[in-house]
Amino acid sequence: MCTKELRFGIQMEVVNAESGNPSAAGATMTLNEGAYFESTVGIEDNSMLIGAPERAGTYIVTVARSGYHTWIRTDVVVTADECHVKTVSLRAELEPI
Repeated sequence: MCTKELRFGIQMEVVNAESGNPSAAGATMTLNEGAYFESTVGIEDNSMLIGAPERAGTYIVTVARSGYHTWIRTDVVVTADECHVKTVSLRAELEPI
């Protein structure tokens, strides 16, 4: 039996690669798949960035934040069962410039 809750295809943790500290505040995560584009901005350092609500597909995922090198992953595959997408958890370790 399927639930009515909304599930996100991608969940992103953003950290400083040198310190390991959470660094999501001000970071922008973009998801691209063909003509589909989505952008999410972190508000707090310890927050998770989420995207691709109930949307299976193969994504290019980018995380950018001022003062850091851009983090990019290609071919991130989000699958779905008969009810919901299966969340892919990622960790962007941002390297300071």
